[in-house]
Amino acid sequence: MRRSKQALFYGIMATMTLLAIEGMAQAAYYIAYGEFNGGGPSLPQPAVGDAADAVGWRTGASRWVVHPYYGFTRTEAGHPINRAAPPRREDGVVLIALLGGSVSRDVANAFRSALEGWFQDNGIPLRPVVQEQAASAMKQPQQAMIIANTLSLGGEYDIIVNLDGFNELILSHNNYFGDGLSPFYPFGWHRHQLGLTDAQKLLVSRIYALRQREGRLDGVAGALPWRWSALYGIVNRYLRERSAAEILDLNHELADTLSGEYSLQHYGPVPANAPDGYELSRSAARVWYRGSVLLHELSRGAGAEYYHFLQPNQYVPGSKPFTDWELARAYDAENAAVGIYRDSYPLLRRLGDELRQQGINYYDLTQIFADNHETLYRDDCCHLNRRGHELLAASMVQRLAPALRERAALVASRVGGGGVVSAETALDAAAQELSPIHAANALYFDVFVTDDDMLRYTKDDCRPADTAAPFFVRIAPVDAADLLPGGDASGYNSYDFSFDRDGGTIDAAGRCVVKYALPDYDIATVLTGQYGETGDMLWRARLTLDWGFAVERTAAGTLRYSRDNCLPVHIAADFFLHIIPADARDLRPAAVEYGFDNYDFLGFRPHDGLIDAAGRCVIERELPEYDIASILTGQYIPAVGRRLWETRIEFE
Repeated sequence: MRRSKQALFYGIMATMTLLAIEGMAQAAYYIAYGEFNGGGPSLPQPAVGDAADAVGWRTGASRWVVHPYYGFTRTEAGHPINRAAPPRREDGVVLIALLGGSVSRDVANAFRSALEGWFQDNGIPLRPVVQEQAASAMKQPQQAMIIANTLSLGGEYDIIVNLDGFNELILSHNNYFGDGLSPFYPFGWHRHQLGLTDAQKLLVSRIYALRQREGRLDGVAGALPWRWSALYGIVNRYLRERSAAEILDLNHELADTLSGEYSLQHYGPVPANAPDGYELSRSAARVWYRGSVLLHELSRGAGAEYYHFLQPNQYVPGSKPFTDWELARAYDAENAAVGIYRDSYPLLRRLGDELRQQGINYYDLTQIFADNHETLYRDDCCHLNRRGHELLAASMVQRLAPALRERAALVASRVGGGGVVSAETALDAAAQELSPIHAANALYFDVFVTDDDMLRYTKDDCRPADTAAPFFVRIAPVDAADLLPGGDASGYNSYDFSFDRDGGTIDAAGRCVVKYALPDYDIATVLTGQYGETGDMLWRARLTLDWGFAVERTAAGTLRYSRDNCLPVHIAADFFLHIIPADARDLRPAAVEYGFDNYDFLGFRPHDGLIDAAGRCVIERELPEYDIASILTGQYIPAVGRRLWETRIEFE
């Protein structure tokens, strides 16, 4: 009995001693690292200034494998970028490619969840499938090459999303000024080459052994009971930080052995004129721009919608009010990104405006955190925490809504499965003339709207197969009240017809013509085309019919907008008004980088406009006093990323 009491006493004393030690360790951990050790030690962040996989990048034994077209890919065999079978469309599925670097890779799960929530909230029975084609340190032209190669192998997508901008600027500088490498080669390309010497192999093996030790430390840190031990957390962090320091030293030693004689295979063609930092940023920004244009054309040729997002970053001036934690750990005033973004971000903004003017779905997301006081950045490179990923994903999905609704409209009438074999056509809303975009597709009709409100389909050299396939018509009304039952989810009313049943004719020259009467309500968009027996979409065309406002310059020098039958959507939508002066010296200082003065306004909400008894609405805006070369104006709905109408006025 006495021995039992002694054992109990010693057990209690030992437990109390351990608890006291753990309590002191927890306090020491908080003092050292600014956080408590709850659920396992917080592992050190990757080295600052290396936007790729920090020190592991340089080893040759990193998470990347060399790829003949993309430069490198992730090592997972099951990763979409490494699969032998290219992606194919499926019924009931919206197939989305997600391109970009590590920020795009990290946001993928939140993006997938936001898409699923959007379809559920809108009552649309479709399943989003996000193919992660993003990887750390990816930058243009790698994204364009991934899509080009995937499509050449027979791959298909419904929507292609590119989230980028940071790597294109920062890693191009790192390549050229840091390693003497072509700024447009994959990041760190010279370190991916084979043919290491024995000394280099020894360095790589030592680094690999240290990384294995890190993996074992990670495994123990996450297991019970060690994950809750602050004492073990201190030991684990010490060992991790020591390993990271050793790896960094070995990386530098390895890098020194790799910086020998110049090799075109290792370093690529470098600029001959030795550009300074700003000139290199200009070149990198143009590659970023051209890559986006190319992705847009590739997407359109494959029947997919392309969306380009400029990623948020803490070094964009004025893009976020920082928390104390972010200032201490997620913002480095000495980081090269500070100066590069300060000097070069206006280049991206100006080129982004050019992308929009070309009809590309481009959105600058660098200001989405401008009023957010939460901690969102998790390191001083570019990466976000979970809350940041949620906000970024929600912003992306909000802007994707028009493409998602269009996809839902196509699927609603068993259209959308199978392979699109022609480019999407575009109709000039101002002149109602078909754009000369044709694909090598025998089943292709020219479509336009006649003066008597008919859709007119025509085709030369008509064959029986051209007229046998059913036609589909999806109409988005200007006023949501005109949606038919079942159209609320997609935003489109669905109509189908056939060539023979609806009065199609074929003349002696082999030209076939069929007309379809449009419904008697104001129409914003018509999506039409044909589908085959298996539900494969054969071709499609999108027509914009909302004429918006008549715009004219008055004798008093104002710009006058007028419209009969004014609807609530026209009163509520924002107006954009971009004015290009005849003499560029008349631009306001803040507008010089964009090439036009921005006079956007909110329209009728500040009670600037008039609506008469007949429903005619009129609004006038003052114009600047300088000579004007041209005006681009129209209306848009920011919440859904939809432009209602636009018109350009040229002045002599």
